[in-house]
Amino acid sequence: MKKFHFRNIYDNFIQSSIRTKLMISYFVLIFVPLIILTFVAYSNISVDYEKQLKYSAKQSFDQARRFIAYKTQSLIDASDIIYYDSDIQRILSRNRNTYENDIIQQNIDMRYLESFLYGFKNSQDIYRVSIYVPNWFIYSNQNLYFENYNSLIGSEVYKKLMNSNEKVTWTPPEKIKSNSDYSQREEVISLLRKIRNRDKIGEYIGVVKISIMKKNIDDIINKANITRNGVVYIQDSNGNIICCSNVDILNKYSLRANIEKKLANREVNWDSIKIHSKRFAVDAKTIDNTDWTIVTAIPYSEILSEGNKLGKLMIFLVLIIGGIAYYISYKISGFTLKRLSLLTKSMKKIQNGNLDVKIKSRNHDEIGELMNSFNYMVKRVNMLVEEQYKNGKEIKNAELKALQAQINPHFLYNTLDLINWEAIDNNVPKIADIAQKLAKFYKLSLNKGQDIVTIEDEINHVATYVQIQNLRFDNRIDFSVDIAEELYEYKVLKIILQPIVENSIIHGIMEDNRKGAGTIHLSVRKDENNIVFRIKDNGIGMTKEKIDKLLSDSNEYKGSGYGIKNINNRIKLCYGQEYGLQYESTLGEGVLVRITIPAMK
Repeated sequence: MKKFHFRNIYDNFIQSSIRTKLMISYFVLIFVPLIILTFVAYSNISVDYEKQLKYSAKQSFDQARRFIAYKTQSLIDASDIIYYDSDIQRILSRNRNTYENDIIQQNIDMRYLESFLYGFKNSQDIYRVSIYVPNWFIYSNQNLYFENYNSLIGSEVYKKLMNSNEKVTWTPPEKIKSNSDYSQREEVISLLRKIRNRDKIGEYIGVVKISIMKKNIDDIINKANITRNGVVYIQDSNGNIICCSNVDILNKYSLRANIEKKLANREVNWDSIKIHSKRFAVDAKTIDNTDWTIVTAIPYSEILSEGNKLGKLMIFLVLIIGGIAYYISYKISGFTLKRLSLLTKSMKKIQNGNLDVKIKSRNHDEIGELMNSFNYMVKRVNMLVEEQYKNGKEIKNAELKALQAQINPHFLYNTLDLINWEAIDNNVPKIADIAQKLAKFYKLSLNKGQDIVTIEDEINHVATYVQIQNLRFDNRIDFSVDIAEELYEYKVLKIILQPIVENSIIHGIMEDNRKGAGTIHLSVRKDENNIVFRIKDNGIGMTKEKIDKLLSDSNEYKGSGYGIKNINNRIKLCYGQEYGLQYESTLGEGVLVRITIPAMK
């Protein structure tokens, strides 16, 4: 390869036109420093914006975590008061034999407990305090303050409560009767704590339940979410969502599943997660006093939004300055190059149809050469116009044929669409399905006359073909595809897979007398700078002689109408001799076809 030196650049600059010299000088002196300055400023400011937003998000996130921990601690403190209260111990541990039928004493105890538990309502965090008491207490399930202990047994929350070594257990959100209107229900999150009999080790005499309004936690979570498309949520150790600031965002991007993978391996600390080409900054921390984890996810698009606004402003300023600089350079070159104006006017005459223009020039500088070239061009255009006139009829005929080639596919699509609707109207869904698939097949085949398609379209094309063949052969063909999603956008010659799959079906699977469905597996891989397609079937296989005929100009295998040899030639013609088809086969075990093309987007 010939070496390229800066001397060549200098020589080319010296030999260029005056206008080029001026434009390059303006570009170097104005645009290059401005572009560099803009890039450096934008990069630094974007980083600062990102740090600032992350800091604000972290502050809000940590503040929310501490505030929730504070509120849960207030509920735990209330449970301590109840747990250690001697009167509650005395009432809940009464002997059943004497207490069950002592209605008067039970009523006295009930009034005392009601008054005691009602006092906790003065707390701004506590919505209700109730106690699960034995079912032989006459006031179990009597009102808002007492619940039947048996109703708790067997529930998931009860199992979690009994299996936990922690002081308290937290329930997922649930709806309970409103304190003010029994016909209404309020959503709460509750603390459960076992009340042990201090006189008998290992015996539980009740469970205290302290509830906080879910909206109190929701308010904290919503304030912690400082971006429009971000999300903050809390989940417990069983994966139950306790609160969420934006359920739609959480479900839309499958954020939770991706974050769970991160949490399973290690603690998340403002990690970057990419989901469907969208990046999120994610942080997750446990909340004291609970088995909860608070998680926040902020789209990087919002983190960088302010920086992007500044970048757009900078680009706008660069364009304005560039326009002014171009205008100035144009004026300067106009003053120094008057003959260029004459050349421009002559060109405009040519645009208006006057082909008899000729410029007189005695100079041999750049503009003089341009004028001489212009005169030659006008002469050449006159010759071409004359030739064009002579060949006009042939061109019109070619245009008519091209128009017919465009009309025919439309006629085919319209006919298939008519068959589809007629089949639907006559309740023949199978025919409608065939017509739809056939229309899709030909649309992908023709591709508006374009020879290059995406790998995704090529796979859709061959998959549609197999679907049509399965309608014909009673689903005897099991077709599967293995491809990484990022390869779908790479480009490929159209209709290089379908003829090979057709050959596998007609000459491989359909000629196999064994029972069961035939399988065709298509895999696509990127191998360094190449894309490799592998088509593997379990048909009868082929001998080496048949493979040689298939890749030759023989018409023995017609199949798709393009011919396997034709595909191989098209690939080599388009990409080079090192690309094309490779066949491997063993009789009775099927055929493996490799197609290698360069990786291009």
